[in-house]
Amino acid sequence: MKLLIATVISITLFGTCISFADEKSETEPPKVGETAPDFVLQDVEEKEHSLKKLRGKVVFLIMGNQKVREETGKWSETFKEDYQEQTKVDAYIIADLRSVPWFISKGFVRNQLKKDPPHLKLLLDWKGDVHKLYHTEKKKPTLYLISQKGTIVFHRKADFKPEIYTELKEEITKLLAIVTNENEGK
Repeated sequence: MKLLIATVISITLFGTCISFADEKSETEPPKVGETAPDFVLQDVEEKEHSLKKLRGKVVFLIMGNQKVREETGKWSETFKEDYQEQTKVDAYIIADLRSVPWFISKGFVRNQLKKDPPHLKLLLDWKGDVHKLYHTEKKKPTLYLISQKGTIVFHRKADFKPEIYTELKEEITKLLAIVTNENEGK
């Protein structure tokens, strides 16, 4: 009996140690100053977009799911108004589509999205891999601004607020000024 109790306790402690080790090995979300993790996703037209191929441009990512669509819309509409003429800045909405039921086809979803397109290019994260990689929030849009060199310079999990948008614009202005200064030095 004592051997059985000792075995059960040992297995329980071993399992607890493994679960703590798993928690420690989980990746952290990418932080400001780090290189943004690359991804390849398709838009509604099934064209592939790679973050790595956007190097040389400032990239604004708005990540979210159906629950935060209204807030994502506010971010994207305001951003498009200010930057639609700017060729050195790109922005994408990355939609977390893990909640789409298995019996609804991707083609059906794409067609529905084409009928009511968002203000910015929409990338489809069917398996949620990019959202997992970037540790997105389920109740708020997750925002990342990435420099021309691929470094994260701004990160927030936030509903649309003018003061946060002002911070974002200031970062974009700094990044665009760096490129202008580098070009003038040549």
